[in-house]
Amino acid sequence: MYLPHRAWPSYRAFVCAFTMALSGTIAQGAAPAADALPGTWEGNLVINPATRLDIQFIVSRNPQNKLVAVLNAPAEANLQNVAVSAVSQAGEKVVFVVDEVNGRYEGVLRNGRMSGKWKQNGAAFDLALKPFVAQRIAAPVVAQLNGPWHGVLSIPQSERKINLVLNFKADAQAGSGMSATVDSPDQSAFGIPAESVSIKDGTVQVKVLRPLMSFAGKLEGGQLVGKWTQGGAAPLTFSKGKFEAAGLVVDKTTRDRLEGNWYGKFGSGIGIAFRFKENKAGNLVATMDSPHEGRNGIPVSAVTLDGDKLRIRVDGVGAAFSGTLAPDAISGRFSAGGQGNDLTMARAEYVPEAVRVPADLAGKLVGKWEGKTANTYMILRFKLNDKGELIALQDIPNRQLFGLPVSEVTMKDGALSLKVRGIAAEFRGRVSDSQISGDWTMPSLQFPLKLNRATL
Repeated sequence: MYLPHRAWPSYRAFVCAFTMALSGTIAQGAAPAADALPGTWEGNLVINPATRLDIQFIVSRNPQNKLVAVLNAPAEANLQNVAVSAVSQAGEKVVFVVDEVNGRYEGVLRNGRMSGKWKQNGAAFDLALKPFVAQRIAAPVVAQLNGPWHGVLSIPQSERKINLVLNFKADAQAGSGMSATVDSPDQSAFGIPAESVSIKDGTVQVKVLRPLMSFAGKLEGGQLVGKWTQGGAAPLTFSKGKFEAAGLVVDKTTRDRLEGNWYGKFGSGIGIAFRFKENKAGNLVATMDSPHEGRNGIPVSAVTLDGDKLRIRVDGVGAAFSGTLAPDAISGRFSAGGQGNDLTMARAEYVPEAVRVPADLAGKLVGKWEGKTANTYMILRFKLNDKGELIALQDIPNRQLFGLPVSEVTMKDGALSLKVRGIAAEFRGRVSDSQISGDWTMPSLQFPLKLNRATL
């Protein structure tokens, strides 16, 4: 999920300047104990007898398996997700460099704890760090939070508004007893996992590492009132309950002519689907799917029909479609990202296309294969359709990509190759009865991949 941070304000605090950033670049240390670093490290920085600040370094691995980190001040909504520009480790010595504030931490990692100094603008402060241990949230608060909460984020210095959903869940396995995911329905981003859910001094805090974002707020009269931070901070109030799109106010003739499912393909073979239905209020609920990119249910922002001239806007992804509506077809031009292509849509439900694989070889693939590599969880699903043809789909849950159609499958003498046209990805390797192993390639990214056959 991406919220344009150029329009967001920057903030200055904590001894000197902290500028919000969406991500940081990390230089990976080469020490044997580097795997001891991932996690959340917290400490209390004593700036002077009257000024103390709880801070956290949150270290993780990116999809390229490189160490990445951010610096947070949990009690300060405007001081969240500050980019750590470099991490290094040599034996027990650990260094975090934070160029955004001209700061640097040098510590010694020993027995699961760090001791060292925070240096900034010529001054040095003692700072001890220990692994963060979430406090258990009281059962009544867990019960109160449990379930979905929805709110509308107004992005500062713009007219753009985005619906956001926090899904809290009582979770005995989580350190605080509660986990959460974030949805951005307008951008077709669902189930983004929160790194932590905590509560301190009555403030509920939800932190997400990828993409870097967080929420801090208090329960007030059945609402969560606080601030959303991602490249800056903005006020946001969540109300408890399931998010439901209000629908578009259009005349009944337009609703009746459009109602149903429409699908069309570009010359590249990648397709777009629109779905139109009437809700109980008599409004038009319209969504767009981009199944080859794993994006579904993107809300349509506006629909106008003047005679047979149809115009559709999808502001969440910057897309538009203009065409001529016939009883069973729409012919026109689809544009997104500054590029346009001719597109003809028919009344039809999107159905994944079969791949050409001999029946005896297809039978060896049928089932679910899953594995984790380069900090990415990946699933391949193979099934036979009603005609006995092979359908291949890919899921990448931590990137919120589901049901990506595999466009090509080739097998010969145990060698397997796959192509996923929608995300320009390719796999080459081998398949056995229980494992698929080889190399996964995407633009500017390649890593080894092993998937094991899932047991039923």
